[in-house]
Amino acid sequence: MMNRPKQDHIEKRALWVGAVGNLVMAAIAWFTYWLSNSGAILLDGNYSFIVFLGMGVALAVSRIKSRRTETFPLGQFFYEALYSFVKGLMILGLIVMAAITSIVRIITYIGGNVESIPMLNPDPILYYAITMAIMCLLLSAFYRLSNRRVGGQSTLLKTDAKASFVDGVMSLGIAVGVFFLRNTEPDGGTQFVPYLADSIITLVLCVSLFSKPLEIIRESIIELALGVLQDKGTYNECNRVIRETCSPELTVDSLYMSKTGSRYLAVVLIHPTDAGDAIHLDELLKRKQAILERLRPQYPHLMVELVPTLPLNNAATGVFAYDASA
Repeated sequence: MMNRPKQDHIEKRALWVGAVGNLVMAAIAWFTYWLSNSGAILLDGNYSFIVFLGMGVALAVSRIKSRRTETFPLGQFFYEALYSFVKGLMILGLIVMAAITSIVRIITYIGGNVESIPMLNPDPILYYAITMAIMCLLLSAFYRLSNRRVGGQSTLLKTDAKASFVDGVMSLGIAVGVFFLRNTEPDGGTQFVPYLADSIITLVLCVSLFSKPLEIIRESIIELALGVLQDKGTYNECNRVIRETCSPELTVDSLYMSKTGSRYLAVVLIHPTDAGDAIHLDELLKRKQAILERLRPQYPHLMVELVPTLPLNNAATGVFAYDASA
């Protein structure tokens, strides 16, 4: 099993690689804009540069997320979810902006105002789009591989893998559109191709990729609101280990799990299997430690709380009572 420092090292290394990669892509985009006079390429380059700046934030979050302070005694893992939320909004904005630009060009062409649609130098754009598609898809695969090495727990790597995938697919779409532009004569029934090929393909890609940022935003909101863990595989695995560790003396009534960034919280409601038995504090601590020893190698930031469920009429005896039906 992998320890926490090694997991953090893998995450930080992947973020550093992503930062350098996005800075290189931004430089290539700006150079291509100078050659082709394409506003779309300039937008793509600026987006890569913003992602590069965002990587600095991600690295800072990765460094401080497990740091406990008086204000944040449980750590600062919520910054991971907040970063993913903002990143999801950025990706959504990129897709919406690309879609609006394409729709405007199509409407302009239909209206007959062809002169206002810029005719670009396609060769630099084609080479740029192919290069960016390869780099983005490789970067996305690298993020996914790195996240897999840390058990899929890194919200930062998961978000950036989706972001790079979206960027790569859109670049691939631009390459396809420019390919048609270079190989189609502007006459006959295909005279619209030099003007609208990239716009039509971009729209198709925007529709197919629209759910990606929405998934990121939805997952981030659930994490920030301490909602129920959405990963059924992780929940089922933890549920199995917890029930095995508590049995046979203790019975698990229910398990609540939430995830905030890479921190997991498990609240376990338990009662004695034998109704006449009592639950002693030292026994609870032993069971809790046993659960952590089995799960923390894979979930290093896991927190577990064992909560006894007792009938409410026992509250008069001075024993802490918890209503499991509440």
